[in-house]
Amino acid sequence: MPRRRLWQPAAKWLTLLILLALTARAGHLREIAAAFVRADWRWIAAAIGLGGVMLALRADKWRRLLRRADPETSWAMASQSLLGGLTLGLVTPGRLGEVGRAAFLPPGLRLPAAGLFLIDRAADLAAIGAAACFGTLGVAPPAWQWPLAVAGGACVGLVFALPALLPAALASRYLPARLRDRLRPATSALARLRCRDIVANVATCIVLTGLDIVSLYALAQAFEPVRFAVIAFAFPWILLANLIPLTPAGIGVREGTAAAILQAYGVAIPTAVNAVLLLFAINTLAPALAGLAWIGRRADAAPILAPPLPFERRRKRKPEENVERGR
Repeated sequence: MPRRRLWQPAAKWLTLLILLALTARAGHLREIAAAFVRADWRWIAAAIGLGGVMLALRADKWRRLLRRADPETSWAMASQSLLGGLTLGLVTPGRLGEVGRAAFLPPGLRLPAAGLFLIDRAADLAAIGAAACFGTLGVAPPAWQWPLAVAGGACVGLVFALPALLPAALASRYLPARLRDRLRPATSALARLRCRDIVANVATCIVLTGLDIVSLYALAQAFEPVRFAVIAFAFPWILLANLIPLTPAGIGVREGTAAAILQAYGVAIPTAVNAVLLLFAINTLAPALAGLAWIGRRADAAPILAPPLPFERRRKRKPEENVERGR
């Protein structure tokens, strides 16, 4: 492995160790562990149940998109693809590896799925961005409210422009002709998207974001009473901290962001850290481990841009072979 690739994970693990050392020195690790022991597990059980509902909704949302490329796509196929992508996203910055969910589909569906993934990911980010803007309205000064409302609406509106913008970008004459030909299935899948497909996808993303906020609220309630408005404001900003690739899977950065924001509104640090860690374990880590178990039994997952059939290199024929061919 190149030295540069070795340094990147090493730097992330070193950053995580430094964060843990600073937290331990401040005495917060002991407080976090003590709060976890005293947690009300009824609230945690409710969050686990919501996590199962959200996973099913995410799989169904992905299946509905895939059916624009292949109407025969089953719920099981979409679920396996989603779990495989979650596993890859766990170890990549900003969860970009989730585009690898296309690799766990039949060969003819992989490139169209990669194009559809861009819409799915954009809708997720738009829902989070809108939640960040509208959630901040409750704590922002009056002068900021109109700009925040406009920004939140623009986040959602941008998703509806992508089915027109992405095919144009993928078919750009500035791309090599061979790459344009390879990306043509992704372009055709995007062209088959209807407005109601995007409306359904965005609506599901908004519902999922709302359920995420309710889950974090339930997990925080397991440790101490917390106002729902505070969680609604903090949640999207905590999620956006995942885009900062400083530590493996964002551990430490995400929890530090949660502690910094929620402590300003009277929430104890152990509550913030425990709630966010449990949310990560329920909604991301557990599905990713399920995907890892499935990948372990699946040996034929190929790269997204791999051709359906291997190409054989042409070799020069020997003179006697040419004579035989002439006969």
